[in-house]
Amino acid sequence: MRLLIAAIRWPAETFLLRLIDGLVRAGVAVTVGSANRPTGLANRVDWLPMPAWEGNVPFRLARLARMAIRARVCGTDDFSIIRPFVHRSQEFSERLRVWNQLLPYAGRRWDLIYFPWNSAAIAHLPAFDLPAPVVVSCRGTQVSVAPHNPERAGLLEGLRATFERAAAVHCVSEATLKEACHLGLFPAKARVIRPAVDPEVFCPGCARADKDGIFRVVMTGTLSWRKGYEWALSAVRLLKDRGVQVQLDIIGDGPDRQRVLYTVQDLELQRCVRLHGQCAAAAVLRLLQQADAFLLSSLSEGLSNAVLEAMACGIPVVTTDCGGMREAVTDGVEGFVVPVRNAEAIARALHILAGNRGLGEGMGRAGRARIEREFGLVQQVERWLGLFHSVLPEIKAEAAITAGSAVAGLRTGKHWILDA
Repeated sequence: MRLLIAAIRWPAETFLLRLIDGLVRAGVAVTVGSANRPTGLANRVDWLPMPAWEGNVPFRLARLARMAIRARVCGTDDFSIIRPFVHRSQEFSERLRVWNQLLPYAGRRWDLIYFPWNSAAIAHLPAFDLPAPVVVSCRGTQVSVAPHNPERAGLLEGLRATFERAAAVHCVSEATLKEACHLGLFPAKARVIRPAVDPEVFCPGCARADKDGIFRVVMTGTLSWRKGYEWALSAVRLLKDRGVQVQLDIIGDGPDRQRVLYTVQDLELQRCVRLHGQCAAAAVLRLLQQADAFLLSSLSEGLSNAVLEAMACGIPVVTTDCGGMREAVTDGVEGFVVPVRNAEAIARALHILAGNRGLGEGMGRAGRARIEREFGLVQQVERWLGLFHSVLPEIKAEAAITAGSAVAGLRTGKHWILDA
């Protein structure tokens, strides 16, 4: 199978790196469409240069001219597909940008094209008219939040167009599928494949040697409004007021970093809250293994990869009841599920865990067992291969059998890519 994973940035998100690595190991010939050449993969992938429309003007125009000449020579039919879409733009500069975005497809062939992001699929609509079927992913906020943004009024129409023209639509959770169906997705086209983690990499650490009595909580995610950090910090303030020695480690960066810092200062939490920014994978793992609990205070999610990583490390989870989180965490089993925007409920759940370390350890073991049972990488790759083959009827049955054998071989492997 020749697969193009189109219009992604590089380095890619960790969950996408894991998927690419697993597909390559299963025998899929993967091409990555990105502005930067893919690096850091344990297995070789091909590269489709999809350059950003930036740099000095003469260089951009020269590069665009080369791509146009190639398209006219090697992909005349593709050129005809792309041209009407380009001419929807009124401004000449915008037309040049769209040509730059779409010409890389011309004259090249894959068995299947996959867009991991809805927004990228919308921007590359002509790709749906190429001979290869297209699969699109729906991830959390791209269907639950973005379509309601008045500054992105055209997004809803674009989502419906991609849903209608895609051969299949992947959703990260049943909750995301439900949201997408409200926006026009036909359920028969949809397939839920939940995120996965590598339990060989994310695993419990050694028991903490120090007995300082501090209750350590970790959060991982982009510093943005939808992650609900204000409610998490308010919960930490409540814990301190109730006499709990708590430390909160926040991993990640984003547009709301200053707002989070101001909230830390306003609540006088400077001594017990640490913002680590972006961390290397090894540092993230170390902080997870040293933690007593993981907190997700989000207002919107598809299904959080960070929560799955924490569960794989044997940590009890406190998560808000948003998106598909109940599909990974059962309230009272692997942790606690609390209402959105409710600092008191978060504080109450954390207080229970702080006062009963045995309960937390039991929840951590239950979370680890659930990851091994339902959220492993091998199972995820098997489901992705099943989805891809379901939209490729021309691929012979023996190809599917060969891919299945390759996936079975992965079960004995020990190393999956963690980051680039």
